[in-house]
Amino acid sequence: MKKISTAYITRTGLLLALALIFQIGFRGFAQPAVGPLVNLTLILSAGIVGTLAGVIVGCLTPLIAFFVGIMPLFPLVPFIMIGNTLLVIIFNLIRKRISLGGEYVGLALAALGKFLFLAFSVRYLLNLFIPKVPPKLIAMFWLPQLYTALVGGIVAVIVMKLIPDSLKLKD
Repeated sequence: MKKISTAYITRTGLLLALALIFQIGFRGFAQPAVGPLVNLTLILSAGIVGTLAGVIVGCLTPLIAFFVGIMPLFPLVPFIMIGNTLLVIIFNLIRKRISLGGEYVGLALAALGKFLFLAFSVRYLLNLFIPKVPPKLIAMFWLPQLYTALVGGIVAVIVMKLIPDSLKLKD
């Protein structure tokens, strides 16, 4: 079992803080602006700190969004947590197995996985908890999820390439 160091906790906390700054501080902006920034921090967390860090950031951001009033529907929170977790895990699994362009292949498949899960969940599973899911909500969790994951992820991959390996923690 991997020992979690102070550096691991600190970097995870800083990336969570960055995600919350984007999420809370930019809440007046539309989803096409904030979504990529949050996905950027998810991919950065996974890529430079580790899979667990990405999962932690990906699970805490929707929960905190609910508690501060950004996310009005609590039944949606677990689905977003799972979608974020899928994004992080698929990204790291694939990028580590493909040497040339693995980050981009991993990102594309991870974004697609998150999109498919959220689109299916909001369309077919959320109605188990909310009798009439608003069409606007369904639209928000359809193609915009693919777009925000891809855009944020591409920026994250570029930023990861600029960060020296000495600053990255090995997963």
